[in-house]
Order: sequence, then structure tokens, then C-alpha cells
Amino acid sequence: MLSSITWGQYLSSIALLLLFYYGYVAFRYYKWEILGVIGIKKIDGNSVVIPSMAEFKSSMEGGSHDNYLPKPATDIDISPLVQSFTDEVTAYIRDAERNISKDELLYSIKLVAMKYPALKNTDCSDEMRQFIVREANNRYPNIMQPNDALHLWQ
Repeated sequence: MLSSITWGQYLSSIALLLLFYYGYVAFRYYKWEILGVIGIKKIDGNSVVIPSMAEFKSSMEGGSHDNYLPKPATDIDISPLVQSFTDEVTAYIRDAERNISKDELLYSIKLVAMKYPALKNTDCSDEMRQFIVREANNRYPNIMQPNDALHLWQ
């Protein structure tokens, strides 16, 4: 009888039987640990709760509409933006032609101002308008009046 099988067949059958045995033990006693390794979690029986009708209705009611609207901007430091704007306006006025008309100057400054829409409704918008008038009048005397700079961001 021992001569009818080889040692290779014997060892492979023992290895196969051990594999089935350890597979059964692992599945029987360590099933949730093995499933947890691949990402499946066990839910406790106590944690499953059927919601009542009142809880269901409250979950269907919407909250305040203000929760879905954009939040107002908090105090953001806009000084780098203001600095960039004033630098660009100063550079344009300094490099503009000597015989530029008032309309061309206002149009060009308006194009610069349109690149900075965040500065339209800031606290320092009046100071920026005064700055533009002052810079333009320094380079081109009496070319602009204070009310000319009112419509730059429109």
C-alpha cells in the first residue's frame, strides 16, 4: 500500500488538508477580523435604530435659507490688492503719452480698475479715487476733476 503513492503525492495531500483545516478555523473563529482587513465592518445589533416619524419629519424640514447662501466676506486684508492697483495706475499714468486726452485717460484707468472688482465696494474706495485724481493731475495738470473718477468701477 505504501508503494502505491509517492512522497510528493503524500506531502501535497497533507499540505492541501492543512490548508482546508486552517481555512475552516480562520473562517469559523476569525471571520470578522479577516473581513475587517479587507474593509468590511460589523454593525452591532444595538446600533441599528428605526427612526420615529417625528425624526423623519424633522430630517425632511429644511434649515434656514441663510445656510445655503454664500457667507459674507470676513475681514480680509486687501492691502496687497490696493497696493497692486495703485502701482498699476501710477505706472500707467507715468508711461502714458504727454498729449493724452481726458477721455482716453479715464478709459484706460477704467480698464485697470475693472481688473480689480473686489475694490469696488471697499472702505478705501474714496481714497483710491482721490489718489487717481491726484496722480493724474500731477502728471497732466487739471486734466481730471474729483467727480470724473466716480464711475471707474461701473
